[in-house]
Amino acid sequence: MKKIAIVGGGASGLLVALNLARKSQDSLHITIVEPRNVLGEGIAYSTQDEGHVLNVPAGRMSAFMDHPEHFMQWMGCDKNTFAPRRAYARYLQETLQSLDLSKIKLRHIQDKAISVAQEGAEWKVVVAGGEELFANAVVLAIGHGESFQIPGVGKDLTSKRYLADPWRLTVSAVDGHLIGIGTGLTFIDHALTHIRRNSTNTVTGISRNGLIPEAHLAHRADPLEVPSIARENPEEMRRFIEEADDWRAAQDGIRHQLPDIWHRWSEQMKASFLDHDLRWWNVHRHRLAPEIAEEVRLAIDSGRIRVVKSGVSGVKEIDDGITVELSTGESLKGDALVNCLGYRVAGEESLIETLIASGLAQEGPLGLGVKTDYPRFNLLDGNGRPQENVFVIGPVLFGERFETTAIPELREQADLIAGQLLETI
Repeated sequence: MKKIAIVGGGASGLLVALNLARKSQDSLHITIVEPRNVLGEGIAYSTQDEGHVLNVPAGRMSAFMDHPEHFMQWMGCDKNTFAPRRAYARYLQETLQSLDLSKIKLRHIQDKAISVAQEGAEWKVVVAGGEELFANAVVLAIGHGESFQIPGVGKDLTSKRYLADPWRLTVSAVDGHLIGIGTGLTFIDHALTHIRRNSTNTVTGISRNGLIPEAHLAHRADPLEVPSIARENPEEMRRFIEEADDWRAAQDGIRHQLPDIWHRWSEQMKASFLDHDLRWWNVHRHRLAPEIAEEVRLAIDSGRIRVVKSGVSGVKEIDDGITVELSTGESLKGDALVNCLGYRVAGEESLIETLIASGLAQEGPLGLGVKTDYPRFNLLDGNGRPQENVFVIGPVLFGERFETTAIPELREQADLIAGQLLETI
């Protein structure tokens, strides 16, 4: 029986396991190394709030490329439904539990992988508790690194009023005025939870662009065909989207081709895009469900949610709350503070850093994540040689693929990786 080790048990890890099980004609022993006690949640789907919904409609959330209705059928909904995020974790878990256990042996090691190395014809994965796992192939489905730090906030700020990592940590709910640093999807989730809990609660979001995510349409249009000029550089790509009659359909067309477009751009073009266009891209790309967008609009109109365009120069804890100093000179007092700035591609002292230091991997473009033998998913070692039985999926491919965090991309990656892996072992 062939042995597969999957490092990471969030959505990307489970998508690989499910696609391997579905494609394999032979028996497999799949071990998932994941510190959480529940598989399939990760950062994205760990919320327990039913009011936090997916920002991708159900018609695009199937675990399987060749069965696009799979999630819709499981949910009992139509393709335009924006389901609760926690339901997606249940979907992955129940799909995993439905596997034919006479063919697929599944094990979950609830621990953190600290090293991967080749040993003879096999690969050895060592976990923090000391256990050594041997496998014919390894899939690195590591997920995101640690959250970005708020300027002026050190790691020593441990107030019960401050949520430093919005999806890995929890703090006691505090009523009153919530301040969020960053105004993307994470901010929207926490802001709505806060104002729904108490009719007198208010929220202020702070970001350098002063923008919140755009909304999905109730019925998604088909992606537009992308002209060749729009693939040439960031300026032409942005022009194509902004000048299209339907910017959503234009961006969706770009999104489907973006890994190839991104791969062909020079390092200078990639760096320019991240410096000048990333916030614009994210505001338009990571959209709100229509019903959530309407709830946010009403909350803004009533003054319960306010968005401030500014940087942050410092944060101070006071006896009865937290004060945020803005680069505009304004000072805001809140009863609680949440960090909504997002997550690094790979964390400090992470397995990725260990693999790069050992020569098993090399840093990805712009120092983000790792490199693979694009368009395949085999890890490249420090000398640029592909590791035949080590595969990579998800956010640690950000530098190489850019679009690599949402289910439509992850399920395609999982499908391709499963096929490539089964060909080689």
